[in-house]
Amino acid sequence: MELEIREAVSSDIRDIKRLLSFYFLDTESVEKNLHGFIVAVLNWETVGCAGLYANIELGAIAVLPVHRNKGIGSKLVDSVLERAACPGGILYLRTTVPSFFEKKGFTRLQNAEKKNIWKDCMTCDKFDNCRQTPMNINL
Repeated sequence: MELEIREAVSSDIRDIKRLLSFYFLDTESVEKNLHGFIVAVLNWETVGCAGLYANIELGAIAVLPVHRNKGIGSKLVDSVLERAACPGGILYLRTTVPSFFEKKGFTRLQNAEKKNIWKDCMTCDKFDNCRQTPMNINL
């Protein structure tokens, strides 16, 4: 069967949370942002997901480990970029794997810029030791 990338629906919430929790990503805002999530389905199994928050942030992306390095993450990012397409707009993200996103055209930002973009970074007690790289791409 071929990989299907589609908009998430309420019955996908459990699978999305399972995928995100595997990588210790935020699961609390899934319901609130469900309209921005997409899922990757292979043989009736949800193998990946990505979340577009407020149409300006790629806030979550996850692929089951057994399905990594097969292009699924790349297809999820491409789909998010299509959905976020707003001429002149900018899409932001924070990641621990910047090299993956550089291949997709994202650019690294200075770490200090995180405080200007994300409110939670302004008060984070781990800011100086944070391993997340801020990045963006012009749409």
